[in-house]
Amino acid sequence: MAYGPSQNRTGSQHEHREPNLIPIMNLFIVIIPMLMTIMVSVHLAMIAITLPAPSTDASNGGEEEEQMEESPKMITLALFPDRFEIMVEGDKGVTEILQLSPGRHDFVTLDKNMAELKIAHEKQGTIEVLPDPTVRFDTLLRSIDICKSNDFPNIKYLTALTKYYRAK
Repeated sequence: MAYGPSQNRTGSQHEHREPNLIPIMNLFIVIIPMLMTIMVSVHLAMIAITLPAPSTDASNGGEEEEQMEESPKMITLALFPDRFEIMVEGDKGVTEILQLSPGRHDFVTLDKNMAELKIAHEKQGTIEVLPDPTVRFDTLLRSIDICKSNDFPNIKYLTALTKYYRAK
């Protein structure tokens, strides 16, 4: 026995139904915040630069070169498990700061030496830190904090040369 068409089937052909917008609205509620979090915003920074005025006198050129100071020397702080070493570019001597006892580094002497270096090299703001791979992490952090507290805000990390050997 066959049944006739249902009321819904016959009614849907003749009546106009409004579209269900709830799924589309839910989709936009999810997509718009997600797109806003992915969006890259542009940050602008302005740097104030004062350029020197060009000199009109040709005789002042030699005097200006004498007045211009040489660029700051690079300072390297090497961290070893048993000592600190401070090297200044151009100086042949190396300042060594030995441990107080096994496992205890002398951070007070390091602080004094960094303060002296800042006085000697006022314009230098960068220090290269070369940690040995076996140095403890807290030693590295404390030495970096000492450098920053002595007005060396830029820390440049150097890595020791790593050699790989093939197993036979």
